[in-house]
Formats: sequence, C-alpha cells, structure tokens
Amino acid sequence: MRKFWVLVVSLMVVLASCSEDDEPKQDLDSDLRYFKFRACDHTDDWRNESFIASTADPGVIQQCLDQLALPAEERTLFPLGKITAGSGGYNFNDTHEFNWHFIEDEWELVEMGIEIYDGCPYSEAELLDYAGTVGSYGGWGNRIEAEVVLN
Repeated sequence: MRKFWVLVVSLMVVLASCSEDDEPKQDLDSDLRYFKFRACDHTDDWRNESFIASTADPGVIQQCLDQLALPAEERTLFPLGKITAGSGGYNFNDTHEFNWHFIEDEWELVEMGIEIYDGCPYSEAELLDYAGTVGSYGGWGNRIEAEVVLN
C-alpha cells in the first residue's frame, strides 16, 4: 500500500510541475529587451522592412545599445542565431506577424556570417528552410533600428 501512495504523490508532483511552454507568450517577460531591425531594403515586399528580436543577455543588450549610439550609416553588425516557430508574441512588422522568432539569448550581433544564413525575414527566412534545415538565420543587411517597448 505504501508503494501505491508513493506512486500517487510522485504522479501529482510531476503533473504539478508541468507547464504550457508551447503556448505563445502573452505576458512578455519583463527581463527581456526588444530591438527592431531594419531589413532587406532591396525588396518590394513591405513585410521584409523590419522585424523584432528579444534578449535578456547583458552582452547582447550592450552590443545593441552600442550600435544604436552610432549614426545609422555606421552600424555594421547584424543579428545571427537560432530561430524557432512562432512570433514569440512580439516578432511582427506592422500587421504582419512572423512565423518565426530568434530564440531569446541564442543570438548575437556579428560582423560576418556564412551565406547560407543570409536572407530576408519574410520572403527568404521561411521557417522550414532556416529553423528546420539550416538552424540559424542572419540576414547580412539587417541592422538595428531602435529599442522598442512592448506592452
């Protein structure tokens, strides 16, 4: 009988510790900072104009702030990192919500990246190609534009 109660209590602990991590973020994490990136000026599709990435990593936040302190034409770094399905509740451009977002704290600003990571956020950074096959995204022409505050 004791084994039965140990099993029941163990099952209750396991069930209580489960969460709904697959649900989209509705309450945006207060530790995260959000940055808007200008992208793909060479395309006619307005959905490629910008996207938003988020991080709580102090080093990446400082990189972003350092880039924002420069005049726009002197900003040379672009975001590169792992992406995953869904907008994360924040990766949008006007009325377009992206089907991907950078995984928080798994991206950084870089000077160079291999060509396979390059692309535009809407027309070329399709989820199956980048998240499913390549694993990362880093459009060479993407430049930080602003820090944004989301409610």
